[in-house]
Amino acid sequence: MAFDTQNIISHPDQFRLKAGEIAPDWLQKIGSLFNIGIAIVDNANHVHLYNKSFIEHCRMPIEVVNTSRKLDNWLQFMEERGDFSVGLTQEFLEKIHSSSANEASINDISPPNGTFINFSCLPSKDGITSIFSQDVTKQKRNQECLEHALEIGKSGYFYYVIETGETVRHCAWLDQMLTLAERQQLDEEGIWPILHPDDAARAETLWRTAVLRGQTIEAPLKVRTQNCGERIFNFTLKPISTTTGKVNRVIGFFDDVTHEFEVRASLKTAKNESDVSLKSKTDFLARISHEIRTPMNAVIGIADALIHHNNNPEIAPKLELIQSSAGGILNILDDTLHHAKLSADGFRIDPKPDDPRKSITTVCSLWESKAAQNNTTIKCVVEDNVPSEINFDRYRFEQCLNNLLSNAIKFAPGGHIDVIAGRIDKQNEPRLVLAVRDNGIGMTEEQSANIFKAFKQGDQSIAKRFGGTGLGMNITKSLIEKMGGTISVKSNIGQGTIFVLSLPLQLKVNHKETVAETEPSSNVQESPYEKLRVLVADDNATNHLVVKSLLDGVVAEIFTVIDGQEALDVMETTPIDIILMDIHMPIMDGIEATLAIRSSHQSWSDVIIIALTADPEYQQKRLCMNIGMDYAVAKPVKLADLLEAFDNVLDARNVKRYQRKIA
Repeated sequence: MAFDTQNIISHPDQFRLKAGEIAPDWLQKIGSLFNIGIAIVDNANHVHLYNKSFIEHCRMPIEVVNTSRKLDNWLQFMEERGDFSVGLTQEFLEKIHSSSANEASINDISPPNGTFINFSCLPSKDGITSIFSQDVTKQKRNQECLEHALEIGKSGYFYYVIETGETVRHCAWLDQMLTLAERQQLDEEGIWPILHPDDAARAETLWRTAVLRGQTIEAPLKVRTQNCGERIFNFTLKPISTTTGKVNRVIGFFDDVTHEFEVRASLKTAKNESDVSLKSKTDFLARISHEIRTPMNAVIGIADALIHHNNNPEIAPKLELIQSSAGGILNILDDTLHHAKLSADGFRIDPKPDDPRKSITTVCSLWESKAAQNNTTIKCVVEDNVPSEINFDRYRFEQCLNNLLSNAIKFAPGGHIDVIAGRIDKQNEPRLVLAVRDNGIGMTEEQSANIFKAFKQGDQSIAKRFGGTGLGMNITKSLIEKMGGTISVKSNIGQGTIFVLSLPLQLKVNHKETVAETEPSSNVQESPYEKLRVLVADDNATNHLVVKSLLDGVVAEIFTVIDGQEALDVMETTPIDIILMDIHMPIMDGIEATLAIRSSHQSWSDVIIIALTADPEYQQKRLCMNIGMDYAVAKPVKLADLLEAFDNVLDARNVKRYQRKIA
């Protein structure tokens, strides 16, 4: 006999349950497999059949079920327990006994235990109604979380079926932004009606890319609504394919990112304003540096000249004090300027093939006399595995080592400093490691943590005792990081400090050393200073006096002019070996004069030109050499600075001559 609800009423004996049973076995399996509860009731609300799932969904105790098989009693029990609000029981019963033959949905109930139960019923013509229950807790909770997340994140989604054009959209916050007409348009046409005309064509291209190529697309697009004006939505289109690989539907996600774009634009504007302000500050410091260096050139230069030409034991210490004090002022100025330029990203690293071994030992030797004045000794060890040639910015590297040694000497009076350099290969990446260790006063953990911060020193007593700007280590760290390296510090009070820097070793590949670099010819003679004819091009008469005082008796002749044009006039009539060229001069500045000399096609067009300038920008040898100069010396200048510059440029010229000779 086929299953028929009428048969249950007409022939109850045929469906009589065995002792302990509540439904046939096949009905129980339906409930277990599909999590569907089933109950069959008549017009008098008698429950004729039910399965275990229905009782579980209703959380009906067995004693209640055994006491009464009346549905209204069950519903009353559920109402008293708090599963239904007042009046919902009656509404439930009315829907069950509705005359409609169609399936009716009964309001979901949400018991206090947090579950969600969905009820629906299917009335029949003979007054018998089938009631179905289903636990939809998981789906409801997921839906609640999704809706909450979409609301908080101002997000939404849509589901589009390509073949039928069916679109399902879910975005409560967007509906609140739209007028009724706009919502109707979205329901009929999708997102297109609210897209801004400026982005409509791009949106169509993105859509075609997603559908035709099956690519996930993400892009911000402008939209325009009547209530909220222009907004920016970020769209993500995810194409979904059939088993044959053809795209048949698209899931789209979108969220309002207007605020993020506004913040980003605001930050960009603020950064631009900050950059302009920082550049103005750096330019101002550069001008101040130039203006200070010009008079300081006279102080340091004349003091240096007097020291070399005066052996009076009473005057010499005073001159050295003048020179040392002026040098201290310049150190503060240089630190401040370097920090400002690093903050403004005004430094560029210029790696070239050079010898790190020579660089390290040279710097250490230059600090030996200063260390001796502090009763401090320096020991320099460069391990054999350090290559003799790598690509690195020697000037910036030496600047860092100078800062570390200056710091070590200052804080290790009467002590010892070790400079150790070696090569390590870490994860197949060769690195140059340099350690500077002293046994000086050391630092606390807090002082070590602040050592690389700008304008920070160990404490006030350190600042009062040793002075300084607190910028040296900050500059060192910035330069090392710009070179791709790292620096760290370890220190203990009373036991000393060790700084360790690590730089990537950029080895020079396929470089052939020239004969002149490895075996200088014995018949190439360096030009003696006493034969040099030097032209000083500077608009400041004090600078003329300084250079003359320094080079008097050292070179053969010294000529002076006040601008670049006068320098050209002198070159026309007078043999000159070296020009000491200021950058900023009236009528024709040093740059214009250099370019004019190099392009003159005269016999003197290759004269040696050394920039002698207080402008920190043109104290960079690389920049001056790009202009056509041979070298650069910073003001204030000492005799040793000039002679070092002469040696470098003359050596370079001799090498070139020898290379031409053997070519």
